[in-house]
Amino acid sequence: MIRTIGILLTAAMLSGCAAVAMQGATRASDNARILANEDAAAAGDVAAQMKMGDSHCCTIAGSAGVLDNQKATEWYCKAAKAGDPRAKYELGRIYSGDLVRGMNAPAKAAAMLTTQRENKPLALMWFNLAAEAGYDGAAKKAAQLGAEMTGPERLQANLRQQDWEAQACEWNAVYPDNQL
Repeated sequence: MIRTIGILLTAAMLSGCAAVAMQGATRASDNARILANEDAAAAGDVAAQMKMGDSHCCTIAGSAGVLDNQKATEWYCKAAKAGDPRAKYELGRIYSGDLVRGMNAPAKAAAMLTTQRENKPLALMWFNLAAEAGYDGAAKKAAQLGAEMTGPERLQANLRQQDWEAQACEWNAVYPDNQL
């Protein structure tokens, strides 16, 4: 019995070490991707802009390592305005308060313990635009989010959508009190 408990404790400690090692490797990969795509993204290459957004996205509060909501939304905004449907979806996800993507267990735990910034009308606008562009899963996310919103919030999303290119898109423009 004591041996079993010892094995379980050792496994739990090692899994924490593995998570930290995996997170470090992911950040190193993100840094390499940023260096490889920065010039092309700045020159208007939408695929490179998406890689930049993916590499910087996302963090719970502020930036940690290469994770930076402002830079992620900057690149996703550029790609969305160039017509990329996934960029629109990612902006919807971010502004709905879903900042953690993938298997980032420490970030998912932190997200459960903190209140995430969200702008539901803006998020719904982005999900609707992604759905109109045929992005898989966007219509479902739009319907789920819309069901959580009030009538005035849904109306605001619809009004924003009529002139979506003029809407605030980057993190610090949406949340001017939350500079990174």
